[in-house]
Amino acid sequence: MSSSSKDKCPYVNGKLLTFSSNRPGGYGGFDLYYSLFENGSWSAPINFGNKINTAFDEYRPISLHIQNFDNNLLIFSSDRPGGKGGFDLYYTGIKQLIVK
Repeated sequence: MSSSSKDKCPYVNGKLLTFSSNRPGGYGGFDLYYSLFENGSWSAPINFGNKINTAFDEYRPISLHIQNFDNNLLIFSSDRPGGKGGFDLYYTGIKQLIVK
């Protein structure tokens, strides 16, 4: 799964691995990716898409499962415009089936 790009900030939550990378095909800067542990190995990384990633840098993804919610929580930092300055914290829901 490692690449010649800069892969950073890995976080494992059960069968879900999230990380930041500047690999080709992203939206610019560092994007957030995930990989699933299936059949004894990690799947090819999948970009979280443009609802999470921007032309700026997204870092430090952490996923959390919160009981009785329809989604898992993804917390990350980004230097996108509209924040308080520098790297701000953001959160969003991601489908639970990603973690299962």
